[in-house]
Amino acid sequence: MRRLAFVMISLTALAMTAAAEDFDGSKPMVCTPTQGHDCLPGQSECKPLEPRLEKYRDFGFDVGNKTVWSPYRTADLPIDSVSRNAKSLVLQGRTLEVAWTGTIHRTTGRLTVVIADREGAYVVFGQCKLGTVQKPAA
Repeated sequence: MRRLAFVMISLTALAMTAAAEDFDGSKPMVCTPTQGHDCLPGQSECKPLEPRLEKYRDFGFDVGNKTVWSPYRTADLPIDSVSRNAKSLVLQGRTLEVAWTGTIHRTTGRLTVVIADREGAYVVFGQCKLGTVQKPAA
């Protein structure tokens, strides 16, 4: 009887783990910033980062289409590189003006993104969920 109870508990735990969302890049993701910092050289502290478009706050990651939409930029950012390990989805990209990298924790959806340009860097922390970001019409 104990053995049967152990098997049932193990199967329940396995089913709960399988039901958790896997942020592996196979589906689009909406990531809401919880903290953002604008860091410039010569300043002793980073300033709070505010979105450029007040109404639009979320990042949109679409690994399948190799694009990222950021509320801190006015154009999509390309995804050049995607890698996965047991704990993280690691994304990187660049344009002529910026380089960026980001990680999304595969089971919790925690986000860390750094966007660097010739003047400084933005560091953003947030939380992701599966879905498509709403962004301004072109």
